[in-house]
Amino acid sequence: MTTYDVVIIGGGVFGCALARELSQFKNLKVVVLETFAEVGFGTSKANSGIVHPGHHDKPGTVKASLVVRGN
Repeated sequence: MTTYDVVIIGGGVFGCALARELSQFKNLKVVVLETFAEVGFGTSKANSGIVHPGHHDKPGTVKASLVVRGN
């Protein structure tokens, strides 16, 4: 039986990024658990990856300010 210091549930964008960052610590044993046969096949696969420009949002709204900050 193998023991791990960190168990990451989900091999999507965030799970894999977290695993990569934690792999920099040589004293940590990290494992990623994923339901699908390959990583990134869940929600990450369905993400369109669009950066919204914000030109449709009403100026002065919270959404408009967050889109500008996000860009």
